Amino acid sequence: MTGLEAINEKLQKIKSESLEKILSVSGSAAITKNEYGINVVDSNNVASSLVFKELTKDKYDNEELKKAVDVEVKELLPNIPSTNLDLVPRPIYNAELTTSLNLRTQVINLTNTIGTLNVRITDLESQVQIEINNRLSIEQTNDLLVNQIETLNATIEDFSSQISTSLQKSVDESILRASLQSQKTGFKAQIEALIQQINSLNAIIEGLQAQLGAVRQQKDLEQTAQSQGGAIINKIVTANFSPKGSANDAVLGYKIKNARDRAKEWVFGKNLKLINNDLEPVTVTLTTKFRTETLTTVFNAYVREQAWFKAPKESFKISAGSTEEITFIETPEKVLVDKRGNTEFFDGVLNIKVTRADGTSDSKDFKTRLKIAHPKSYDGF
Repeated sequence: MTGLEAINEKLQKIKSESLEKILSVSGSAAITKNEYGINVVDSNNVASSLVFKELTKDKYDNEELKKAVDVEVKELLPNIPSTNLDLVPRPIYNAELTTSLNLRTQVINLTNTIGTLNVRITDLESQVQIEINNRLSIEQTNDLLVNQIETLNATIEDFSSQISTSLQKSVDESILRASLQSQKTGFKAQIEALIQQINSLNAIIEGLQAQLGAVRQQKDLEQTAQSQGGAIINKIVTANFSPKGSANDAVLGYKIKNARDRAKEWVFGKNLKLINNDLEPVTVTLTTKFRTETLTTVFNAYVREQAWFKAPKESFKISAGSTEEITFIETPEKVLVDKRGNTEFFDGVLNIKVTRADGTSDSKDFKTRLKIAHPKSYDGF
């Protein structure tokens, strides 16, 4: 489509729309709705349709026409003053208005007062009901008290008869009581003497029981220590070494291979467990005594202990009923080794001293042994 054709088509469309608008406004019968409800212009003979089709809409304003013939329209009515009424003078009106307002205020206040009084009436009714319930409860209590009083009266009458009988019996018993009183005095003296003897026997029994308990405790401690392969020191502290050997082995044992690698092994008794079975703390002192060896040099000779172990602490306290565990420290660097390579044994002693709170003390020696072994005899001990 060329540019002129497009312009022409646009003009035709504008013309058709303008014509359709004019026909719609004028109410011409030339414009109708098709089967789809769309306004269309009769296309059979456009010119005759526009000229000869009748108009369906008037050319005047119906609203304005009504105004022209309707004399009741407000904007056309003349401003005629209304008829004078029977009017009330303003002072009287104002006085009555004030009275009316006051009465309304009083009505509101009375309404509020009525509401308050209704609430008060409700509260009073509740209190009255409570008092009624209290009165009923009091009446029930009174009935119960009346029944109890009647029962008490019957009981009192029964007691009266029993008292009369008892008085008669008391007269008879008074004679017997006098004789019994003298007997009672004698028996009382005998009983007091027996009580003193019993108290003395109880004191003796308590002392024997305390001694027996101490003996039993001592035996229990000894049995426990023996069953665990340990020992008891100063009758109160148990000492137990681990690991253990046989009964013929040293309690503490250590071996060093007499070779270039100087292999070493702690065999027995590296760990010590001390238990204080006393009711008071004790003081424990550890003392070691090793066999000495003479070391000879080019210039001189001197003596040195074969101190192959040491205790982490030599003196300490153990509180009542407590346990102290000690792990001994090996010191093979202080041991002299025979350069000839022979197997040698060096025996020593570990002394454990226990001092109790009362100052009494006792000690026990435990055998120690150091083996400096030929390489071929290192495996045994």
